[in-house]
Amino acid sequence: MSSDLFSHIWGPMNPDIIFYLPTPPELSTHWQASHPDAITQLVTLNGNHWRKIVTIMAKVCCLEHDMNDNKGIGWKQIRDQLFNELHDQQTDKHINIPSRLHCQLRIVNSNVYHHNEVVFTPESWHILCGKEVQQLMGITEPQQYTSLDEKQKIRHQHTVLLTPYLDYRQYANTLIELTRQHIASSKV
Repeated sequence: MSSDLFSHIWGPMNPDIIFYLPTPPELSTHWQASHPDAITQLVTLNGNHWRKIVTIMAKVCCLEHDMNDNKGIGWKQIRDQLFNELHDQQTDKHINIPSRLHCQLRIVNSNVYHHNEVVFTPESWHILCGKEVQQLMGITEPQQYTSLDEKQKIRHQHTVLLTPYLDYRQYANTLIELTRQHIASSKV
């Protein structure tokens, strides 16, 4: 994919899952996605809206059998380190890191409209969040994608998922769980 498609990219170069959003958060000039306090800084600058976004991303990335086990400590740990690079868990034996998918976030450049659907790599899951992103990425006929739910809120084709925007009013916990189950049951 061409780099002019995205205004921002955060996270590891070879992620398990890539989330696509239409609007970047406000960030300080010295903000770094890999900094241990990056998510705290992001939420402090942008408020509850971005807290919800990174929480939904963390819940989708959590591979724990029951993501709400132990009061959700697993997905909360993932959220706090959401964009950190892949690392060897053997070197971090003193830290109990939950099993997770490593994610990347791409902000779709709204100045570039893609008349043809973008080709997505099969090595990663691609979650296109909301209709605006789907249209910017050239997906004009989402009905060609297979629905995962009866209300057709989540559709898929290979490793591409068309989902609602990352907000609990649109992307409720039942849809988050459906997304997690689909990813877990399908090998990339």
